[in-house]
Amino acid sequence: MKQIFLIGPTASGKTSLAQNLYDKFQQLRLVNVDATQIYRGLNIGSGKLSKDELDQYPHDLINILNPDENYSVTKFLNDIKHIESEAHRDFRIPFLVGGTMMYFNSLLNPLDDIPKTTPEVRKRVELDLEQNGLEWLYEFNLKIDPDLKIQKNDKQRLQRALEVFYLSGKPISSFYSKKKSIENKDILIIGLLPMQRSFLHEAIEKRIHNMFAQGFIEEVADLYKNNANLNIKSNSMRSVGYKQVSMYLNNQISKDRLFEKVLFATRQLAKRQITWIKSIPNVIYLDPFHPKVFNDAALLVANFMRS
Repeated sequence: MKQIFLIGPTASGKTSLAQNLYDKFQQLRLVNVDATQIYRGLNIGSGKLSKDELDQYPHDLINILNPDENYSVTKFLNDIKHIESEAHRDFRIPFLVGGTMMYFNSLLNPLDDIPKTTPEVRKRVELDLEQNGLEWLYEFNLKIDPDLKIQKNDKQRLQRALEVFYLSGKPISSFYSKKKSIENKDILIIGLLPMQRSFLHEAIEKRIHNMFAQGFIEEVADLYKNNANLNIKSNSMRSVGYKQVSMYLNNQISKDRLFEKVLFATRQLAKRQITWIKSIPNVIYLDPFHPKVFNDAALLVANFMRS
C-alpha cells in the first residue's frame, strides 16, 4: 500500500506544505507524527493547528491523549496499522507528517518482538544518564551494540536501547526485522532540507517569539493546574519548549534566560533532525524556503500517485 512521508526539522514549514498538498489531492489522509501534538492542551508550544484548521485539515493522532498519559512506539505502530487499514478500504493514501524521529524510525526500521520496559528499568537508565551523561550513554550502547544505528545526541532512543539491553541481555539491533514492512516502491519520502541554515534559524526564532506572545507560559501553567498527575518528568513536559517553561515555573531558570534556553534547545533539536534525515535512504530533498517548493512537492506526489 502506498504511503507518503513528509519529514523535516522544526519550523521548516511541514504543516503549511501538508495543507497545500491536501487541498490539491483529496485522496490523502493526514497523519500526525509529532510526539507533542498527540497531547490535548499542548497547542502553542507544539505549533498545533487551531480547532477550525483541524476541522478543515483533519489529522489522525492529534489530541489523542491527556498530558499526564504516556504513548509508546508499540501503540503508535498499532495505531498506524489501523489507520492504514481504514485508508486502504477508503482508497486513500496515508500522508504522515512530522519530525519525531523515533516514530518514523519504527516504520523505516521495524523491530521484532522488542521487550516492553518496566518502571524499574526506566528508572535505572535515567539514573545511569544522570550520573554518567549522554556521551557515556552513547559509548556504552556502542560498546554492547557495534551495529548501533542511533545518533549520539538522540537521548530518547539511546535510553530505549539501554532499556532493551537491561531487559533482554541483547543489543537493540538484534531486534531489527529482517524484512521491511514498507517496500521502497510503495513509499515516497519527502525531506525538507534548507539549503541556507540561516533561514531555518530565523524561522525558529520567529516561531518562538510568536509562541511567547500567544501565551506559551500561561498555557503550560494551566496544564499543570488542570492535570493533577502532571509533573516536570512527564513525557509531555519533556518536549522541547515545555521542558524549559516547566523549569521556569519551578524556579529552576529565570525569565530572562527562558527565551534563550528554548531557542538553544530548539536549534539543537533541528540539528539532530537534519542529521537524521540525511541518514535515511531514498529521501527526495526539497528546500522549504525555495519559492517553488509547493509546486515541486505537488509534482512529486502526483507522479507517485500515478506510478
